[in-house]
Order: sequence, then C-alpha cells, then structure tokens
Amino acid sequence: MWMGPFLYIVSSIFLWQYLGSVYVPALLIRAVMRLVPIFQDLDTFVTVNVTVLYFGAYFLVAVFWPRLRNYFKSPFVAGAALWLIHVLVIFPVVGRGVLGYRLPQGWMSTSLPLLLSHWLFARGVQFQTRS
Repeated sequence: MWMGPFLYIVSSIFLWQYLGSVYVPALLIRAVMRLVPIFQDLDTFVTVNVTVLYFGAYFLVAVFWPRLRNYFKSPFVAGAALWLIHVLVIFPVVGRGVLGYRLPQGWMSTSLPLLLSHWLFARGVQFQTRS
C-alpha cells in the first residue's frame, strides 16, 4: 500500500531538487496564498497542510486500489489519469496553463518529469499486495 506513494514522493522531490522540475505542492501553496492573503502569516501551517493533502491523495489511491482496479484495469492507466488531472486541470486552475507551459521551466521540463514520477507511482502500485 505504501510503495507507490513512497516512490512518487521520493521521485517528485528528487526531480524537483536535482533536475529543476516542478514541485506541485509549492504551486498549490502559492495559489492558496494568493487566494487567501490572510494565510501568509500562517506560512508553515499552510505548507504542511497542503503537502499532506496533496500526497495523502496518492495514499488514498493506493489504499483503494483494489476497488479502483475495476475502473482503471491497469495501474499505468490510473497513473496516466492522475498525470492528466495535473496537466489539464491543476496547472490551468493555478494559472500555469495546460501542460504547465507558463511555468519558468517550460512545458516539457514540467510535464515529462511529472509523467515519470506518475509512472513510478503506477509501478509501485502494480506490485502492492493486499494483506
């Protein structure tokens, strides 16, 4: 249950720190700070909560994977669906455009490493066993 989300978290942080990819919780934190300026005084609180909620969603997908398998049939289809949610919904909502083309890194340096981390998430979910 924990292998897929763990691989996603580690790969996201690695790609962010060493390859200059986008760290999605940071984008979400900036969006929350813009929407609700009063939260700027609670910077650490918002950072922790947004990060826990963001990565917690991946743990929920892993926990409910036995039920979700009926809909997605393959963990790689589920990983691709999560990636599509990022590049087609989350990025435009926070004002960074489809595929993140308005990010300083550019759309390719944003969306392809994100696809890689979602592939690693799917690979981890593929090998999880139910106990």
